[in-house]
Amino acid sequence: MSFSKGKSDTSWLYTLLAMIGHQFDHGDEICGAVVSVRAGRAKGEKIALWTKNAVNETAQVSIGKQWKEFLDYSDSIGTFVKPL
Repeated sequence: MSFSKGKSDTSWLYTLLAMIGHQFDHGDEICGAVVSVRAGRAKGEKIALWTKNAVNETAQVSIGKQWKEFLDYSDSIGTFVKPL
């Protein structure tokens, strides 16, 4: 997810709380999260969830939909698969 500069703090907090509070139906698929805040970054700030495996497409879609709902995020989000 992308955010304007200085706008990712609350979303990062809610993302972490959802993860540790077991709020995702497929939370066992999530293995991490990362926030990227870089000085001078033209595109703003980014938050990403990392999952164990992209094979379970149902889980991936569910996680994305729930995450957007938790954060009241209306923009589209991208899915990127990086093969091991």
